[in-house]
Amino acid sequence: MASYNPKLLNQKYNNWVKGQLAVLFTKEGLEPFVCNEIQQFQLKCLDDICYNNGIFSGTICSSCSTENVVKCPTKGICIVGGGQCSFHRNSKYILAGCPNRICHNFKLGIQKAHRHPCPSYKNTDTTQWCSNSWEVAKCFMPPDGYKDKASATETDFNGIISVILNYKDFQRKVHENLKDETNVFEVARKIGRHLRHSSTLEVEDTDLQEYFQVLQQLLSDSAYLASDTHAQNAKQKLTELENDTLVIGKDDRKKAIDDVVKALQDKIKAGLDEQTDRNKLDAINILNEECNRKRKNLSEYEEELRKRLKTAYKDGKDEEYMNNRKSE
Repeated sequence: MASYNPKLLNQKYNNWVKGQLAVLFTKEGLEPFVCNEIQQFQLKCLDDICYNNGIFSGTICSSCSTENVVKCPTKGICIVGGGQCSFHRNSKYILAGCPNRICHNFKLGIQKAHRHPCPSYKNTDTTQWCSNSWEVAKCFMPPDGYKDKASATETDFNGIISVILNYKDFQRKVHENLKDETNVFEVARKIGRHLRHSSTLEVEDTDLQEYFQVLQQLLSDSAYLASDTHAQNAKQKLTELENDTLVIGKDDRKKAIDDVVKALQDKIKAGLDEQTDRNKLDAINILNEECNRKRKNLSEYEEELRKRLKTAYKDGKDEEYMNNRKSE
């Protein structure tokens, strides 16, 4: 392949771009694996429900909303104040359950398959459980920020890895012990979070080397991924990226930055943001407007972006400190 001469502003920023792209390539390599397993789980749930309850095979339901399927109160979802639940207030809870005997049994199947006691029902639309397996997958993702993700492509690395970690049957196709908090999938998830939420968009050489090692190890898992075409194609990309034989174009650099913007927008939308997140997103939006007017090239944009994110992070931390002092 064409050689790549690293001249992206400075070495640490270049490392960050490479780390971001490595995570995104890994996500692409895992998407078919995750989609297929969740689709198989969806079909098995429906088959088991029909068989165990004497229902005609192929029976489905699309009429039960999430608010009707999730009982009130449910830990982590329902906040009851003034006699009214924040989650169920706009719906009429059907105590009798699903009229087709599908949805509430499907919920039980998800609970049994989940590694933890509280699936993320806030993320999902139960009216699509029988027709869209990704709505089932979202029950195994973190509880906030994934409600509007309609496919694996739209879902970030954190969400994809969370499905593998939380859907217990993935252990059948993963050699790593997924119960172990130091397993390579958990370590990779932390790497993705660190890169996405970096305040400086910089990575040290030694850290980048470690990131590549972890992601390569993940894609080489001997139980299934080592022989999976998509995973191995992603692994090949990582090797080329690490060895500087993969061309990093403008679209790739922009993709790395866009992923950061998306992470900030998702945090703010989910109400999980801190002052630094809002400051950083404001700085990016202002810079985008200025660049559109002045037609700055990508390198100039990247240089200015890093400066403004550092300032926004510092200002946000200062503001949080002052607010905490006032409340003491």
